[in-house]
Amino acid sequence: MLDLQNKVLLVSLCNIDENENIKRDTFFGVVRSFNDNTVVVDKCSGGDIHLPYADDHFEPATDEWYELKNGDWSDEVDFIVQLDVFSNDLAYERFGDKNT
Repeated sequence: MLDLQNKVLLVSLCNIDENENIKRDTFFGVVRSFNDNTVVVDKCSGGDIHLPYADDHFEPATDEWYELKNGDWSDEVDFIVQLDVFSNDLAYERFGDKNT
């Protein structure tokens, strides 16, 4: 298990509904707590989010700095997380295999 406590994440969520409408949510956050099931991230823009834990979800950051489309940037990113989020079972059944 990776030690994620207080690590800075660049998170990119691809939200997909049953009609294949896609909404992306990309943000920086700091890991508040984690266990073998869940990672709780304080979003730098406010609020928190619970992400599933798996070693292969967390890719070590390699660039010196990262900038989001909204102009936010960070030079302290430890890991990059990219996840597909399906709005319901039908969305997963229709499009889950395409995105895995």
